[in-house]
Amino acid sequence: VTSTTHFYKDKSEKGLGLTVSEVPSITHAQVTRHTRYSYPVLHNHDYIEIIYVATGYCMHFLENSSFLMNEGDVCILAPSAFHAISCTNDESCILNIMVNRAFFDQNFMQILRGGKILANFMNEILFQRSASPYLLFPTGSDPWLQELAVHLLTESTGKLYASDYSIRLLTSEFLLHIVREYEMLAIVPGKQNNTQNNLIVAVLGFLSVNYNHTNLSETAYFFGYSSAYFSRFIRENTGKTYMQIITAIQMENAVSLMKRGKTNLAAIAQEVGCFDSSHFNRKFKSIYGMSPREYKELLLAKKL
Repeated sequence: VTSTTHFYKDKSEKGLGLTVSEVPSITHAQVTRHTRYSYPVLHNHDYIEIIYVATGYCMHFLENSSFLMNEGDVCILAPSAFHAISCTNDESCILNIMVNRAFFDQNFMQILRGGKILANFMNEILFQRSASPYLLFPTGSDPWLQELAVHLLTESTGKLYASDYSIRLLTSEFLLHIVREYEMLAIVPGKQNNTQNNLIVAVLGFLSVNYNHTNLSETAYFFGYSSAYFSRFIRENTGKTYMQIITAIQMENAVSLMKRGKTNLAAIAQEVGCFDSSHFNRKFKSIYGMSPREYKELLLAKKL
């Protein structure tokens, strides 16, 4: 088994004073239960790690910071992030679910209800490290996830027939449940740990649903902000303007309608919230480099 683990020259280089260790690469998905009362081991790896606190709590040391994880917290940790977990209580049950990038993309990124705009944002967080090396989902005492944790531990320790395959299925269910129930509750720590950064996922999710019949002032009012502040908030947290985000969602949905067989471009423009054909054409070309008609003809040619 190969490893892309890196080491600090000094174990206290990040100010945590923790032991540094290497961790092997993951082919699909693996699950372990974190050992209680063990010395926290600082490490990094080339896969995505999902830390789930089924019961109890733990302290998570992450690069040059630390934070408490309580029961129900799910932390999706970016590859290459140095971290360690300290668990010093009897009631805690903490799962480490390790998945590779391809598995994570297929079972989480591609099924986000917030669509491509939210997937791109989370991709920047986890893989381009634009704001933080992790996402946090508070799920509380979710009985479904707690039961799933039991099944995952049984499969990982019981040496049952086709356990690897079962772990992949159960991990897929775990990620799907997070998307279905907690996608818009994701906490995205900002560079200054501003709690308002936690709203950005909810904002992007709201826009992905209401993109074709809302505007900046209505959206700002919905979230309780002035238009000027909300516009800055969007730009600072995504690197894009409000209209750039709306345009991207509109054109993504226009393409989706074409791929599903809808051919009336005027009707498509109306459905995605563009009530002027020339405006629709300009927006589409700015994203895809061709007119909607050219794109539609290209799709038809591929089907022939």
